[in-house]
Amino acid sequence: MIVKLLENKVNYSDYSDLSPNQLYFVIGIEADDYRLLNDYGKPYLYPATIFKVIEPTEPSDWITEYGDNGERYSYPKLINEVGFFEDYFDGIEKAIFRFWHVVNQHLSKVAA
Repeated sequence: MIVKLLENKVNYSDYSDLSPNQLYFVIGIEADDYRLLNDYGKPYLYPATIFKVIEPTEPSDWITEYGDNGERYSYPKLINEVGFFEDYFDGIEKAIFRFWHVVNQHLSKVAA
């Protein structure tokens, strides 16, 4: 899934880590947010409403689950576990390695 920042919906001071006209590869979905690599290479969540979907195809290995209020959570299998991104941002090496392994696999498929 590939998205592009909507210039008319963004206050750039709120999203200084994103660039206009830049395409971004969506790593996962949490409720109404997309997780993607920002311009600094950090996998942050951003509101889906600030993006236009350019390529809607979601990777076939995504696992989708729904929360108690019907909110959607979709991630690749290897990073689809509760607390994964907390471990990643806490600097736990195993989580960091697994994250970059998954991202590199997906990006290489897109490039092919």
